Amino acid sequence: MAALGNDFRPRDNSSALADTTIILKEDQETEYMVAKMFTIRPGFDVIGLALSIWLELRVTTGEKTSEAVRYNCRITYEGKGDVDKDADKNLITQTALYVLRCHGKKTFPEGTHVHIVNPIPLGRGLGSSGAAVVAGVSLANEVAQLGLSKDRILDYCLMIERHPDNVAAALFGGFVGSYLKELNPEDMKRREIPLAEVLPAPQGGEDTGLTPPIPPQDIGKHIRFPWAKEIKCIAIIPDFEVSTAEARRVLPTSYEKADVIYNLQRVALLTTALGQSPPNPVLIYDGMQDKVHQPYRKGLIPGLTEILQSVGPDRNPGLLGICLSGAGPTILALATENFSDIAEHLLGEFKKEGITCDWKLLEPAYDGLTVSHGSQESGRMTYADAGVSIEAGNELVQSIKSAVASTRRPGADAEIGGFGGAMDLAAAGYTEPPLIVQAIDGVGTKLKIAFAMDDFSTVGIDLVAMNVNDLLVQGAEPLTFMDYYGCSKLDVADASRFVKGVAEGCREAGCALVGGETAEMPGMYQGKEFDAAGAATGAIKEGRKILPDKEAMQEGDVLLGLKSNGAHSNGFSLIRKVIERHGLSWNDQAPWDSSTTVGASLLTPTRIYVKALMPAIEQDLILGMSHITGGGLDENIPRMLPKHLAAEVNVASWPVPGVLKWLKQAGNVSNKEFARTWNTGLGMVLVVKEEKVQSAVDALRSAGEEAVRVGKLVAKNDEGVILLGLEHWD
Repeated sequence: MAALGNDFRPRDNSSALADTTIILKEDQETEYMVAKMFTIRPGFDVIGLALSIWLELRVTTGEKTSEAVRYNCRITYEGKGDVDKDADKNLITQTALYVLRCHGKKTFPEGTHVHIVNPIPLGRGLGSSGAAVVAGVSLANEVAQLGLSKDRILDYCLMIERHPDNVAAALFGGFVGSYLKELNPEDMKRREIPLAEVLPAPQGGEDTGLTPPIPPQDIGKHIRFPWAKEIKCIAIIPDFEVSTAEARRVLPTSYEKADVIYNLQRVALLTTALGQSPPNPVLIYDGMQDKVHQPYRKGLIPGLTEILQSVGPDRNPGLLGICLSGAGPTILALATENFSDIAEHLLGEFKKEGITCDWKLLEPAYDGLTVSHGSQESGRMTYADAGVSIEAGNELVQSIKSAVASTRRPGADAEIGGFGGAMDLAAAGYTEPPLIVQAIDGVGTKLKIAFAMDDFSTVGIDLVAMNVNDLLVQGAEPLTFMDYYGCSKLDVADASRFVKGVAEGCREAGCALVGGETAEMPGMYQGKEFDAAGAATGAIKEGRKILPDKEAMQEGDVLLGLKSNGAHSNGFSLIRKVIERHGLSWNDQAPWDSSTTVGASLLTPTRIYVKALMPAIEQDLILGMSHITGGGLDENIPRMLPKHLAAEVNVASWPVPGVLKWLKQAGNVSNKEFARTWNTGLGMVLVVKEEKVQSAVDALRSAGEEAVRVGKLVAKNDEGVILLGLEHWD
């Protein structure tokens, strides 16, 4: 659970609880889940945001054990860092003992087993203590069946964790503002009792805390603010700790009036700005500035000021704001897109200081503390408990069946649901045993733009294109295709859009989609991100040569080019850097095409050349082909040539697409780099005998493709590709 503001503070075992899971057994199993929390505050603990990472307790009672356990409580732990497993020393069970003793119960019920699942590193400013406190109060409430309301749970939490932003957001969920009420002198005596007298401190002996102070009623109040659905949180988590005591030690005992006013003015706007859609980057970025905490903690975190100032909405499209999370060292950035790019930049800035970091993409958690009960029988774990939904997988299969079936072709019925895909080669027209050719590929970082645009309708076409075009250059007819889709949590709508794109690509290539794998792997990917790969199988008829026919190539053979429609699926890491450098958002108007946006233009799918080229291949008009992918002209053309020949290419003979022309200029990309990074406007380059050029051009034109004469083969000296007319690119 997390809170935002001039000081963000996520919770793990020290500050907040957004979702808590407790499982009780005794015939009863209870599961508590607590989300982590971050704090935004104007110099004080004011605003909290519960985020989608959970401290979880699985609790059973009545467990039989051969050994006596102090306080009847056995603790086990899985997760980041080490925690104390003694019930009177672990903050969660310490807190629970305090609540139990407030109700006259000295120990836990017999045979209590508390299993703690904590995915967040401790001591990182991630709200771990607040989460632990909420979990502890909830634990006592459940095992002793105290019937405490959430408002009363808050009172108990505030006796131990004095930051209302932390516990309120963890307890109630969402984006929460909170404050501590003014209490009468008698109540103040109870609330101000030192923690050592509230919690059962082991140094005080067995009787310590047997009659602890009961919390006053309504210590704190809270309210939930709206939160714009577009905003997500990037948590950058350095690999070192900053203790809360050290973080507080560096703060002054008094502040300049101007600094306090500075923070108060900004937080007054921030709660409204974070709920507006679309979000206003200027208001949010300014609202997250801080003169009360952050400036004094820069000595604890190497390079803090420089790291925070290295990003901004004007330089990093999608970024809204950034600040230190709680005591640190974690940094929290709010953004609407380009999450990976922003995270990678911040990781790089920390790396300059010699600090390694992890990062997580988180969303608000609105449930707060949740508790689920079940009998020992019903409490048995399911695949869904681990984050894998069989039902979602079945729903996906149903949603894509018709799209998959539309790719059927002679020899393959394109029905999914079996254990494998089959192809009847005889029914496909191969009466003699053919040569089988296979290809495997992915889409690459073009997927990042699809994530940012929330548009997965075209990247499936890219996946098919990258595979079938590679089969094609070997002279093979694509017959079948299979895809792989790996994600953290299966979103049926997103996966369906992707697979329907794959089916569209298969129809365009004339191959059947005969199967696929959908892998749901919780924790492997961030948020809604996924990865995809595909494999295609093709065939070359008996008696026909596999291409390229290098032995038949000679000096003077002609090079024909088939145009691309943009960047296709390569060079997107550099594309994203150029877009970032120019401060463009994916939703901005494209500088190279005013009729569309940056993201929509770049998602234009890779061209599939199968139906254009197969007639010319079958007429033996082509000696070789190069699919121009990663490595551009420089790296791909030589792959089809014999060692003694090179390609002489006149770059003035075809037009460069507007998007590539702009990227080259905007990125100040040299001609050499341009030729080995992007396709420069050619998706395929063919080698054809001079006497067959017209026949090849005619065959391509009949199939709807216009070929361009781009060069010839020459004797090789040093370079495999000689580029002429480079001034045309300048």
